[in-house]
Amino acid sequence: MPDHADFPLFTITDGSLDANTDANEFETRLVHGLLLEPGLVMGDAYFFSSANLKEHVLGRAHDSVSLFEAAMKRGLIIPALRQPAKDFKAVLGYLRNQQMRGHYDELDPLAERLSSSYDLGAEANRVIWPLRSGVGYERLIQHCLLGQPPAGVDSGIWQLTEGLRHDGVIEAKRLTMLLPEGEGLRRGELIRVAGSLLGVLDLTTQGTIGRDEVLSRYARSVGEESVRYTAAKEFFDWIDEIHRVNFARSLGARPSVFTSTPSSAGVLQRAVPSAAGEGSPQSVRDEFTIDIEIPQVRRLLKWPPEKLLSARDFGAAWRDSARHFLADPNTVTRHSAENALEEYAGELRNLAPASPYVSLSVQAVATGAAPTLLAAAEFARPDAGPYVATTASTGYLAYQYAEKGRHEEKGRHEKDSVSPGRNIIEPSCPTAQ
Repeated sequence: MPDHADFPLFTITDGSLDANTDANEFETRLVHGLLLEPGLVMGDAYFFSSANLKEHVLGRAHDSVSLFEAAMKRGLIIPALRQPAKDFKAVLGYLRNQQMRGHYDELDPLAERLSSSYDLGAEANRVIWPLRSGVGYERLIQHCLLGQPPAGVDSGIWQLTEGLRHDGVIEAKRLTMLLPEGEGLRRGELIRVAGSLLGVLDLTTQGTIGRDEVLSRYARSVGEESVRYTAAKEFFDWIDEIHRVNFARSLGARPSVFTSTPSSAGVLQRAVPSAAGEGSPQSVRDEFTIDIEIPQVRRLLKWPPEKLLSARDFGAAWRDSARHFLADPNTVTRHSAENALEEYAGELRNLAPASPYVSLSVQAVATGAAPTLLAAAEFARPDAGPYVATTASTGYLAYQYAEKGRHEEKGRHEKDSVSPGRNIIEPSCPTAQ
């Protein structure tokens, strides 16, 4: 079994995020993740719930290899499977047979392509889910959403979601137990039950439905600007993020989280320490933030995948020093990590001397226990683009694509917006790559 303890979950491929993410952002996250992180972990359903991943892989000719496939071959992207499978065609088959909530039609070409490019049958190339992951999700949902509201959660939103949090969880658990190998709680069943309680879904109807479709129907019913819609969206954000935290914990990987509201941050602050088996988060012990200049992602993607993945070898010292800083924050480990990152960025620029560069802001926060995520919320600065925070038991690493002075240069002073049904803060004006 591969060592993936430091690998974050590649949650941008989760269906609820992927549906509101374009191909450029997907590839930006993929490139930055491969450059900065030790590797990435993906749940089996993520391979088939991401339209952006499908486009990235199948958009290449059969005689060429996508960056994603090349990274898998290097062991930098680890599939997490519910059960052993010889190839991705078998994975798609058991997802269909287990009635997992998702759109798995017309995905056979993707399964065929991934099967031909990656030896999934080798034990070293995948991770098998631990038993009772659904039970862990149920417990974390109960811990975060039942009882007293987490600090920072809006009291009005909490009250408006009471039926979803209580009656919804009870009914979704009952429906989960009726599914093949169902135990604990499945997020897909909770989404369906929530849709029923909101009056936009008949549970007897066959087929699947995602959170975005539920929210779209509900917006047509109550209005997208209504507080009831806002509360429903918060609820779906909560259950999605709790799912990702629990999933990463069950795999022994690092959660990768997105938050756009104080209420979501409050729920995550309760979820992350609980999933790590720890008490209340301790205060920040040390941190650093560095803006580095690296080649544009569009330029990097023009390289052969092997060239880009070879370039990440220059970052070995950075990844090692970042791990040491999070585990043992002090002046020496902080300076070591800062210097290693600066040197790494310089090596990347040397490989593309004529390339336009972009600013990538990287922040590492070391805490005594699980991170509070408060700094992650502050990290979404008004002059910067989407960010991702990957949490470990001793801290987190956050990074985001940013264009320095973008508003001033273009003479535009538009504020940031949060897309409906989306947990990623994005700039209103287009991001050029």
